[in-house]
Amino acid sequence: FQELQNRQNSQYQAYGFVYFTGEDLPNGEQIYFAASQGNDPSRWNTVNDGYAVLNATLGTLGVRDPFIIRGPENSKFYLIATDLRYAAVNSWDVASRKGSRSLAIWESPDLKTWSAQRLVEVSPATAGMTWAPEAVYDASAGHYIVFWASNIFAASDTNHTGSSYARIMYANTTDFRTFTPAQVYIDTGSAVIDTDIIYDEATKTWHRFSKAVGNIVQEKSRSFFGPWTTVTTGIGNAEIGQSEGPTCFLSNRYTGVYHLFIDDLSPRGYVPFETGNITSGVWKKSTNYVLPTNPRHGTVFGITTAVRVEYLPLGQALTI
Repeated sequence: FQELQNRQNSQYQAYGFVYFTGEDLPNGEQIYFAASQGNDPSRWNTVNDGYAVLNATLGTLGVRDPFIIRGPENSKFYLIATDLRYAAVNSWDVASRKGSRSLAIWESPDLKTWSAQRLVEVSPATAGMTWAPEAVYDASAGHYIVFWASNIFAASDTNHTGSSYARIMYANTTDFRTFTPAQVYIDTGSAVIDTDIIYDEATKTWHRFSKAVGNIVQEKSRSFFGPWTTVTTGIGNAEIGQSEGPTCFLSNRYTGVYHLFIDDLSPRGYVPFETGNITSGVWKKSTNYVLPTNPRHGTVFGITTAVRVEYLPLGQALTI
């Protein structure tokens, strides 16, 4: 299994940020964008005057947990997200038993012009939901591996009334239109959601961040499919009461520096952390940061200056 295309490296001079803003806000379960002020992930300009850039027109009419991945050789951007409008359900129990089995998907050649939304069913009939999808690109196989969280119920429990817990499922795709049948990727015997995976080129090691048993857990492996060993647990617990939605990304500027944004379930949303040694599992809270207003579970990714210049004219940029 070869290294996937890195989200960030020295070819990038800025960062993009895609997120939603929460079920408690008007239109909060839609897709919002921001671009960094220069090459600094602690300062941001919102895009489109701070209004949603992409709005769901299919499924539940809500989208959460957006993730962006580049195609091979930067040929295209794919955005995948959770098909869920929690504000219409108002019950996490219902949302995890009777939720969508589909991914919300958009694609773009340039982050500026976007396709219409499509829904693609990826989870089996035994799944109660399809949450927080992400993807990596397997260059050797020529396909993407897409993974997400699903409660899986017994085949006989067609109404999903029995007990279950979240596993991480995965499927392969070449075009984000057709997918192989879903398989189990992570099953610890208890709930695991919000998995985020990044490859550290310096050490040829994968790092995996998940919400498990109420904590953000970091694992590492030389292979995408394991075996995995635990690096640390409870990242950010001293700073955050309840945490989820980790997104990890490599610094564009500083060798060996990684940033980790963790979503605080309180109204403040994302809290940034950083490390100079990802293998150590030691993360410190970043200082002097000003994030966009109400950023919730999303993705930070590297962009070029040229892309940033095109990216911001989606609306008059609002300087934070």
